[in-house]
Amino acid sequence: MGVLIKLRDCESLSPAEAQVRDTIVEDPRAALSFTVYQLAEASYTSPSTVSRLCKRVGISSYASLRLMLAEEVHHLEAIDLDYLDTTTIEETDSAAQVVEKLTSISTKTIQETRELVDLDVLRQAVSLIRDAKILDFYGVGASLLVAMDAESKFTRVGKCSIIHQHYDRQKVQAINSDETHVGLIFSYSGESPEMRSIARILKDNGTPIVSVTKSDKNSVSRMATCRLFVTARESLQRAAQLYMVDLLYTLFITADFDRSTRKISRTALS
Repeated sequence: MGVLIKLRDCESLSPAEAQVRDTIVEDPRAALSFTVYQLAEASYTSPSTVSRLCKRVGISSYASLRLMLAEEVHHLEAIDLDYLDTTTIEETDSAAQVVEKLTSISTKTIQETRELVDLDVLRQAVSLIRDAKILDFYGVGASLLVAMDAESKFTRVGKCSIIHQHYDRQKVQAINSDETHVGLIFSYSGESPEMRSIARILKDNGTPIVSVTKSDKNSVSRMATCRLFVTARESLQRAAQLYMVDLLYTLFITADFDRSTRKISRTALS
């Protein structure tokens, strides 16, 4: 699921591919009735451009895309999620308007990230975390705050978890990792030079990588063992990443609920 959100958030497209994307995203019900040739005509492109766009979002063919669209259009209508909503905070907004708008944007951010969740990948990530001897957390900027939240949570349930705030220490941390560690990289863009470097080091060391990035193709996710994606509503990227942390943490807890809840109770600070 999440194909329309992935299409909407794709940035690394050629102008022709972007035209096909816009034609689909702006009226997916119409796209359902198109053949590949009709979609190419409607978007003033070619069938080969349509095929390239499908592959950009990891779909083998336009026929497969249509099947996914048919299911997703119905699903998004059922949960009343408007993925084209462009609500923004304006300078002239009253306090009441800001509260309502921010609540709406925050809710949609979580809903959209939920649509991007691949349950099999999420379960694989939790399994890697469970089996790891050491969890190493990485991030810079706003993503560092998310990584620190994740480290705190997993420390409380008894996992040996490490995070450093300075990049030079994170790099040493990565160099010293091995296959008994799991590296969790938080990078909204997936393209920050620091996190690309960390991912390369971990990959060379044979350290499993769990990445949390936006859904558009990026360098960090390409190197990851498990790729988890968040919506590209950039102003609330931290909220989306924290939601993903909560999913990983809660699924880890439920796998051994009694033991985990005992540790949480024992490590509670008054």
